[in-house]
Amino acid sequence: MNFVAIDFETANNAQSSACALGLVKVESGVIVERREWLIKPTPFEMGFYQNKVHKIELMDLVDKPAFDEIWDELKPLLENQVVIAHNASFDFGVLNSVCSHYNIKPIKFTRMCSIALSRMAWHNERGYGLSTLVKSKLDNYSFNHHDALADAEACAQLVLKVLNVLSLSSIQEIQYYKSSRLQIKRSSRVKTIKKVFEGTINECLNNPFRKKEVVFTGTLEYFVRKEAEALVKKIGGFPAQFVSSRTKYLVVGQYDINRTKSSKIQKAEQLALEGYNVKIIGEKEFIEMMSV
Repeated sequence: MNFVAIDFETANNAQSSACALGLVKVESGVIVERREWLIKPTPFEMGFYQNKVHKIELMDLVDKPAFDEIWDELKPLLENQVVIAHNASFDFGVLNSVCSHYNIKPIKFTRMCSIALSRMAWHNERGYGLSTLVKSKLDNYSFNHHDALADAEACAQLVLKVLNVLSLSSIQEIQYYKSSRLQIKRSSRVKTIKKVFEGTINECLNNPFRKKEVVFTGTLEYFVRKEAEALVKKIGGFPAQFVSSRTKYLVVGQYDINRTKSSKIQKAEQLALEGYNVKIIGEKEFIEMMSV
């Protein structure tokens, strides 16, 4: 279990205004290093709200180093590491912004969010804030919330707890675990759909996919693709791997809808322009049409 946990505090509303940074290094499931820095922020202003949260005074930062002055010390602690923060979009947003301000060249590391990891271990919590999770999940653990080092260490302890709850021996296993849960989730959904269709699916002579060629593209949310193709076949349709002039329906997964056009989508659009009767539909529409 090797990773680095970090926490930034900012002086004002500017993302580049890092004024404190806490860092905790974990090796083999044990905290081996704790580091903290007070940082002269840019712009050099202290917001009322920020001061109320972390209690850092502007005069405490006058003689502190600017971020670019601590970078040589910080860089080797982050580079090529798994770096985790609680509400990571904030902390990595600060890091990106302050590096951009000082023209610091980006480095490679793997970013993770302990909120997302916590959701994998504990479902339907009332809240996933750091103090809320620490209070409910870490027995007899107390910390000074909004102190950068204390928050970084609480984040690290929370991640170690998540790994224990999920029975994972390393942070790298998280990706495999997520993939496995996704497949289980899909299988559960398709079983529910099959149960709804059971006893009626073979009798549905007016189903729009009956005797029609159906092609799938992209990552499906509710099905493993082979299972979706099996359902099409069961109702008398013809699942196919490639779009052709015989294709009547192209079912598009969410990835393709939201990100980019696959070659199958481009082919279907071209065929439609040429006058072929091919319809491009989303997965949810596919499910609705299956139940007609």
